[in-house]
Amino acid sequence: MRISSLINALRLVALCVPMVVACADVDPRDAKSPNIILILTDDQGWGATSLLVDPEVPESRSDYFRTPNIERLAAQGMRFTRAYAPHPNCSPSRASIQTGRSPAALHFTDVPRPEAPELYVGNRLNPPRTLFELVREERTLPELIKAARPEYRTAHFGKWHLGSGGPEEHGFDASDGDTKNREGSDSRNLPDDPKRSFGLTRRSIDWMRAQVSGEHPFFLQVSHYAVHQPIQFLAESGESSLGRPRGVRHQNAGFAAMSHDLDVAIGQLLAAVDELGITDETWILFTSDNGTYPTPDASNINGPLRGFKATIWEGGVRVPFIVRGPGVEANSVSRVPLIGYDILPTVCELLSIEDLPAVLEGGSFLPVVLGADSPRIERRRNRFGFHWPHYQHSKETKPSTAWLDLASGYKLHYFWEDGHLELYDLGVDLDESDDLAAKETERASRMKSELDAFLADVDAWLPTPNPDFDAAKDPADR
Repeated sequence: MRISSLINALRLVALCVPMVVACADVDPRDAKSPNIILILTDDQGWGATSLLVDPEVPESRSDYFRTPNIERLAAQGMRFTRAYAPHPNCSPSRASIQTGRSPAALHFTDVPRPEAPELYVGNRLNPPRTLFELVREERTLPELIKAARPEYRTAHFGKWHLGSGGPEEHGFDASDGDTKNREGSDSRNLPDDPKRSFGLTRRSIDWMRAQVSGEHPFFLQVSHYAVHQPIQFLAESGESSLGRPRGVRHQNAGFAAMSHDLDVAIGQLLAAVDELGITDETWILFTSDNGTYPTPDASNINGPLRGFKATIWEGGVRVPFIVRGPGVEANSVSRVPLIGYDILPTVCELLSIEDLPAVLEGGSFLPVVLGADSPRIERRRNRFGFHWPHYQHSKETKPSTAWLDLASGYKLHYFWEDGHLELYDLGVDLDESDDLAAKETERASRMKSELDAFLADVDAWLPTPNPDFDAAKDPADR
């Protein structure tokens, strides 16, 4: 489906929504010790909430799932229409957020799963080795905060999935430990705490209350297990979802119920911030680690985007992103491209931390959310690279890398098995259905050269031909 005609038809309506709204009355940098809360959801896609992420794209909002607290958070701050997770799988994205570096540079390009040898053996290509944990030599955001601002307290509750001893080995003062997917999947969460959404929220609120009582500014990361599979939800949420009309595009009642429970937990956290009287001195960042997995809904659960989690199509990497804080105009919209590894430099700018790692790839989005006259994010390169040099046969994905030119909106896909290129203009082809590689050969070639230079610059680990490959035993055919 091409959506360009729909987008063009809506442009006049969309003019009433500001791309970036200036608000210069308050400069948060005047507040020396703001609190920071990062809410990270799991597998929550761009079009899988009731928030209209992009006012120009009606399908960026679900017609069945209800997430009123996420809507309320966006109404109080700025939403980004072109926000990206650093990777289409959770652990690489989480490592990237902690370090401000791309997964390709971190050599962390797959989920830790040494128990799945079929993803590494017998394929047409041999995927590169990948790190299965966040190495201790990497300087993380909480470590930078603790080194420069020792008065701050830091905590991480919920899903970690980065190994290496857990959050408290990487700068966090408090945490739930070295957690993975299993904690959110445990059937013992039912019936009262599906996906542990409410338990980890209670722990977050209790810890936050203690910091306010002790007059400690804080950085808090709340990493939810929802809406990752398996689907879990409160009985009453399931009954409510079943009791109302399904959408045309979305009908999955279980997913709707789980999304509702997650949204309620987020609402509890927001209410606690208000109750503690710290709203005016607290920044809240909300995003997801990657897109949603395939579901039996009539239309892509990620909205009009192509692909899902574990693919580098837009459905795998484009995610919701909301910022609320002092000086951020309510209900504002930005079309400036943003990525998860921009979080670290942004928080550091808010806290006046200047000693940043030289290898940093992200840039601060503070000028954007504060409504600068020419809002932009200063990074080492004005491109995003999504490096996925692995296989995941259950989702029919093979080694590929995407290169997104932020200025033009063109996105190049390179497929490692046969070396072919595909080129899409996201400005008019959001669902990546019109391959322009054969028509715009010069652009495709130039972007491929840029991609090669990026991979060399970060010393990315690449797939290699498998000399023992047997087409009759190709794991992709099983």
